[in-house]
Amino acid sequence: MKKHILMATTALAIGFTAPAMAQDDFAGFSEGIVGMLQSQGATVSFDERNVGADGSVEFVGFWMSAPDGEATVRADWLKGVPSATTPGQVTFTLSPNATITINDPSSGEHIINVSNSGLVITLDGITSGQSAPVLNFSVMADSLRFASGNPNDPIIKALDIGFTNFSQTVSFTQANMLLSGVTGLAAMDINYDIDTPHDGQLAANGEMADLNIAFQLIADDNEEHFIDYLSGATTAFIEASVGASSATAKINNSDARIAYSGSSAGTTVEMRAENGYVNITEEVANTQYSFSEFNVDGMPLPPFDLSLDQLRINFSMPTVDHGSFEPANAEIALRNVVVSESIYSMFDPSQNISRTPVNVVANLSANVQPSVDWSNPDAAFDSGNPADIGAVQDITINEVLITAGGAEITATGDATIDNSMGFPFPTGKVTVTAAGVQALVNGLVAMGVIPQDQAGMAMGMMMAFARPGDNADEFISDIEFSPQGITANGMPLPM
Repeated sequence: MKKHILMATTALAIGFTAPAMAQDDFAGFSEGIVGMLQSQGATVSFDERNVGADGSVEFVGFWMSAPDGEATVRADWLKGVPSATTPGQVTFTLSPNATITINDPSSGEHIINVSNSGLVITLDGITSGQSAPVLNFSVMADSLRFASGNPNDPIIKALDIGFTNFSQTVSFTQANMLLSGVTGLAAMDINYDIDTPHDGQLAANGEMADLNIAFQLIADDNEEHFIDYLSGATTAFIEASVGASSATAKINNSDARIAYSGSSAGTTVEMRAENGYVNITEEVANTQYSFSEFNVDGMPLPPFDLSLDQLRINFSMPTVDHGSFEPANAEIALRNVVVSESIYSMFDPSQNISRTPVNVVANLSANVQPSVDWSNPDAAFDSGNPADIGAVQDITINEVLITAGGAEITATGDATIDNSMGFPFPTGKVTVTAAGVQALVNGLVAMGVIPQDQAGMAMGMMMAFARPGDNADEFISDIEFSPQGITANGMPLPM
């Protein structure tokens, strides 16, 4: 494998590390690359080598093989054109069809056909210009497809992956090692079936639309950069979104046998640290899956369906003291999760509990003021004093919703925070409403999940600190926080 990687990356590596040759002397540079590969045992051949007046080099009938013959690359032609304006920048184009062949002693010949329309690859710093402040890499293609070329392949039984309107740009700022990039894809269609002796079968076919990815980060493994992101010294982010997608897939190995089909209306992910603020958001919309087989570690489930309207996670807050209290938010929302009757019937065949959709929602907001000194963050986190980390001015429960088995619990409220007592102390009220709990408890008792006496004790405790609501099997509790203590409907709670 190392030889395969060497063969594919040698040209790029030399472009960035070798002493600069004469500006735009791509013809001489390409000769050096071919000579170096041959000196290491690789085979490079071509029918023609055409050098243009613009310094371009075109290899016609191009063929390259790794030193051990385990991998070969063939193309009708390969062409590189040096930029007339940017030192060291070269643009490569490839014939509409090319072939990559891997010869594995244990599994035979694996052929990958590569087809493209409008494929253009541009690299900075190839022949000269390695010292430019910013180095760029870009790939553009109207279409790009990878397909198996061996119908008798015992490992790659099927492979056909296509990209439509693909674009990618990556930039590297050498002074601070800042790496940034943008990827766009109008559509992707997938069909593969890979079956290996050790890892088993992995197969899927489907499609995806409107993939977009953008990122920026420091390109090394120094953990101190994480502090730079939180302190606002450096901006880092990852943003990704994908539109509607659908797939049918299969996993078959010694640990799991899973077969399913599903679709999603779209997914978005954002992680950003900038100017002393952090935001993490993930959202999945309107998703359905149908499992025809699900057996993990010898524990099979019957065929079942699973769907949800929304999965959303959000966390946002300031990480630096900007001179005042600022908004922060924490949210998790799992809405309208529906599981088919086949799963419920495994543990409740008599339908003692309701099959209503499951919801788990918590949305809290606050105003906070951080106080961490990011030049010495351990001092704040190890001190044991919350004030060294920051202060909270107020908290608001925007929404709490839990529904399961026919029961529903909601909560709303807010509180102000007194930070003058050496620890944060809230003053405010939270109203909790519980409906359908008695019916759920009765159902759990009928199922034998909880004993009758324990169920009675739990319901008695709830009734002691709650008042009846307007509807049957509904209880309401006003939980108040004050310097005098915590009460539920005016009754002191044990501390």
